[in-house]
Amino acid sequence: MDLTALFKFSYGLYVVGLKNDGRLGGSIVDALAQASSDSPPTLILCSIKRNYTNETIKREGVFSISVLPKDVDPFVVANFGFQSSRVADKWKNVPHHLSDGLPFLDGAASFVKCRLKDAVELTTHTAFFCEVTGAENGDGEPLIFGEYQKTMKKAAYEAFEKFKASGEIPAAKGEKWECTVCGYVYSDDSPPFEELPEKWACPICRVGKELFKKI
Repeated sequence: MDLTALFKFSYGLYVVGLKNDGRLGGSIVDALAQASSDSPPTLILCSIKRNYTNETIKREGVFSISVLPKDVDPFVVANFGFQSSRVADKWKNVPHHLSDGLPFLDGAASFVKCRLKDAVELTTHTAFFCEVTGAENGDGEPLIFGEYQKTMKKAAYEAFEKFKASGEIPAAKGEKWECTVCGYVYSDDSPPFEELPEKWACPICRVGKELFKKI
């Protein structure tokens, strides 16, 4: 199976913003789609079960979406995609603002607030069905996932390598697994993966676990 065929689906890259007892979190997602335009509109977000994002959405029931623009700094993707909110304060590294306590990325193409309505558990992910409770347009055109793959993925990885060299990344307590295609690093301080789940897929480039290495 050639998983790069999925890169040609027309979807974007987004930053999910979270709040948890006064602490902010966030992550990069691509599996986000509008399911209904009824009032209020409904979105479907698929999130990896073991991620901090997944746990926080289930617990808090609200989150924000910042739609990444075409001209986004590649570091933004690296910052939210290549480290865990369990141990890193990602929002301190980027310009942002708060609305109802939820963080939004400054300069995003658009801004959306969501409330969890229902959830369906899949093998490795949870499909969250969410009601849109607020939406605002920003400036610029949205970044398309296929364009990220072609023009920005390498720059995002290089930006993260530079950030790591600065010594500002806190150490995670659990196992770390690195995608050998895009450089995404999975780590958290929950019980570690001795092996990645059978149907694991990289949340950034979607390759399977056979292209991950333990680090």
